[in-house]
Amino acid sequence: MDALTIVIMLILFVIAMIFVFSTALLTPYIGKKNLITVVLLGLIVGVVGGAFLLSPIMDDVPDFTRTLVEDSVTGSDVIEMDLSTNGNLTEIIQNISSIHGVQKVEYEGITIKVDGNFDSDNAQSKFETAINNSNDNIVSVEDTGNNTFFVRISEGGDPQSVLNSIYGVFSEGTYTNLRYTAMTANATVEANNVTDIMSAISQNNAMIVNVSGPTEDRTNTINQYMPDKTNVVLISGIIGVIVALAGFFIDSIYTFRNNRKRRNSRRETSRDRIKRKTVPGTGQNNKSKNHRHSKNDKVPRKDSIDIFDDSFDQSPKQNIGSNKNFKELSEDDLKTKEKTDENKGGRFSGLSNIFHRSSGNNKKSEPRKQEKEEKHNNSSKERKVPRIKPKRRE
Repeated sequence: MDALTIVIMLILFVIAMIFVFSTALLTPYIGKKNLITVVLLGLIVGVVGGAFLLSPIMDDVPDFTRTLVEDSVTGSDVIEMDLSTNGNLTEIIQNISSIHGVQKVEYEGITIKVDGNFDSDNAQSKFETAINNSNDNIVSVEDTGNNTFFVRISEGGDPQSVLNSIYGVFSEGTYTNLRYTAMTANATVEANNVTDIMSAISQNNAMIVNVSGPTEDRTNTINQYMPDKTNVVLISGIIGVIVALAGFFIDSIYTFRNNRKRRNSRRETSRDRIKRKTVPGTGQNNKSKNHRHSKNDKVPRKDSIDIFDDSFDQSPKQNIGSNKNFKELSEDDLKTKEKTDENKGGRFSGLSNIFHRSSGNNKKSEPRKQEKEEKHNNSSKERKVPRIKPKRRE
């Protein structure tokens, strides 16, 4: 199974869970009493999705894990493989050796199995001698039991010529019949490219038996924590139930969350408990004229700004009340100030009296003018309508 197929199966499982969640959202229409039905739906969809969508993926998890582990592993792995004796063994080994990432291919010999036991030990000895003398690349013939013999090949020997010699011995002699032949080889490969190498070996008349090395060890360690197919189906059913319950209670949870936010927003904070202070004479030039305040907003006066507002930082009078330009006065400064105040008072005392008198007269005359204007307005408003005596009808 390739990566695209795995992704498609995972997407289908997610779509199945979305269907369960959407069905559970209909509880305001189907009623809260149908909780058991919603839970059963989630359980059934989860189990079916796990059995038909997720379980097949578990067969390819080791290969997928090996692909992820390769990037972080260095060194070499050893791939044990069985070679097909129906083809040319020498060509198969040469093709595998030419694969990118294969460092070397090693082999020891060919295994043969006969139909039955020999009539005597002498017959078996003649058979082994005939095999051993059939080819110069054969080192020895070993009896491994159960009518099986291992023909050991010299290092760098031609395996296909040895196999042909074995077939020739059985065709000439009448000792026994040949049941099958097999050959095993080991390929030392780069650990960070083992997956691609295994795929290429499988296409060259070879079957992979075992893989050993740092990549396989780390892969096996990770796969120990992976669940089997039965556990995957059970976990999928539990996920379906959880998704169904989430869709069933999501409306209640959302309502409870909004109510909680409203309650928290109504509570008075420590900042609200502090008395709002304003700085006189600073104005509200940076405030928008069209800004509307609610009844609960504490709006400062027009000739002041709120020191808790962001506009205070941009105000030209933000240093009011600070000791930034403070200068301590001495006694000489105080005496000089008193003298200047006396001089000013002597020069402009007469003018100030005249100014006060004139302002007093104006203040007295202003109310009289206002009274006359009010009487004139009232008299104009109160017009007397002339009385007309109606004529008698004759």
